[in-house]
Amino acid sequence: MTTAVRGRLTLVDPTTQPIIADFTGAPRLRDLANKRVGIIDDSKVNAREFLHTVTELLDERFGVESVKYHRKPSASKPADPAVVTEMAEECDYVLVGIGD
Repeated sequence: MTTAVRGRLTLVDPTTQPIIADFTGAPRLRDLANKRVGIIDDSKVNAREFLHTVTELLDERFGVESVKYHRKPSASKPADPAVVTEMAEECDYVLVGIGD
């Protein structure tokens, strides 16, 4: 971040270099047929209803073996790492949804 002083004004440049996370995503699924679905609900208004509808559509189109559901206590907090680990072990894919 750079700053410059001109008279009585201080100009601040808020830009920074991008932070690149050390992360490798899971390999893509070949298909969605009869997979185990994980759902993480962010606790916002309508998130539960939205995710329920998406899960029903996935079941109609591809078949769903099972659904594992988790509702976070607050949209502003990340999911508990233990829940993320459990979902990774027990689900073929996970949807994270927001409401509003």
